[in-house]
This record gives sequence, C-alpha cells and structure tokens, in this order.
Amino acid sequence: MRTLYTEDQIAGRLVTLGEKIVADLGTDFVLIPILTGGFVFGADLARAINRAGGDCFIDTLHLASYGDKHTSSGVVKLLKDLTKPIEGKTVLLADDVLDSGRSLYFAARLMEERGAAGVKIAVAVDKQTGRAEPVHADYAAFTAGPDDFLVGYGMDDAGQKRGLPFIGAL
Repeated sequence: MRTLYTEDQIAGRLVTLGEKIVADLGTDFVLIPILTGGFVFGADLARAINRAGGDCFIDTLHLASYGDKHTSSGVVKLLKDLTKPIEGKTVLLADDVLDSGRSLYFAARLMEERGAAGVKIAVAVDKQTGRAEPVHADYAAFTAGPDDFLVGYGMDDAGQKRGLPFIGAL
C-alpha cells in the first residue's frame, strides 16, 4: 500500500473546505454523510464547518452499491433513509469517494425528488475516471487516478482498512 494523502494533509485540506462551504452555503443547510464510507469524512467535515462558523443540521443516508467487491454492482440500494424532511432546504451530500458516480447521483436525485432547494456534493477524493452517471463534486479535498483502489479514511477493502487515518492506494 502506498500513502496518497497523510493525516496532516487531510486535516489541512478540511480547514479550507470548511471555510469555503460556509462562505458558499452559509449556515442554513443539511449535511448528509453517505454511509458507510462517508462517515469519517462527514464527521471531520462537520467539525471543519463548525470551526469556520457554521452549524448545520446533520442527518445520514445509508446506500450500498459495492458489497464486498472492488467495483460497483451498478445497482444502488437505499438501506437507511433520512430521519427528517429536507423539503426547501439546501443539502450537502458528503461521501468518501466520487468514482462511478452511481451512489451520489442516486442520492442527489432522491434529494431533488424530495424538494431540496439545492443539492451540493462534497467528497474526500474525486477519482479522475469516467463516470457512469452525470455527477460532479462541488467540493473535493483531493483527487486520485482512475487505477487507484483507495483505502483508509472511510474507504475500505471488503470491509477492512476503513479506519486508517490516511488515504492509501492498494
């Protein structure tokens, strides 16, 4: 495994992201980390937003499209829904990696169908690869190449390595 981004690099980049998000969105929005992978980035992003003067409402959405495989199954399943309505609110979806785009496209469309005033996307890593869906990150901490299989900082290898404090590539 090689380290792509260290714990210190991640922490520094989150400060910048938090400030940019608060400058762009203010404090009246809903932060929605996408589980399972987005929980680490989502928690750190929430703290960065708070340190930058924001205090958003937080909810979670649990989706699955990978299972124990290294590639998306092509089918996104909703495993756990939001706990509160988001109609009329700006939503910031937070996920670990934007790769095929299927999960984030599914989540963004779901938020729009439910009447969100706007939907933005923040990711820890924007993978520079062809997307299966027309989706882009409004906020990305880092980028990675199309052939990098990412682990750490919420990203896993069949459920393992998710808790590593850095972002690595296998």
